[in-house]
Amino acid sequence: MLLDISQIPRVALERMNRVHEEEIRLLNELYETIDECVRGEKSLEDVDKAFRAFYEDVKQHFSSEQEMMEKYNFFAYPMHRGEHDMVLAQLENLKRRWEKEQNPELIKAYVEKEFLPWLMNHIQTMDTVTAHFLSHFIRD
Repeated sequence: MLLDISQIPRVALERMNRVHEEEIRLLNELYETIDECVRGEKSLEDVDKAFRAFYEDVKQHFSSEQEMMEKYNFFAYPMHRGEHDMVLAQLENLKRRWEKEQNPELIKAYVEKEFLPWLMNHIQTMDTVTAHFLSHFIRD
């Protein structure tokens, strides 16, 4: 396991917390699949499937947040969207490299050293402010 779900910072909007929990679940599944592949217990196809599930989840996560921010005219939308766009570009680049090289260690290094530290910081900063703002309009 890369991260225990209980270690994720909580925000003021429960629907965002649920999305973060699902993302960590998929991230842990991807991480474990890579380790199992390296040990010969899983295949590159298993890694590919787990990576695609994680990638699609991140895209959906960002899209749903952005829709809420746009709908309620969140004041820091351009900055928050810029963070999402940066990570999506990184993931798209990683996806291209993965398709070309089929090296699970590329994905593992990215999620450990780039994505997870970014996500934790993003939740503690951008998502905390965003959720607080949105909680004045959305009850869930």
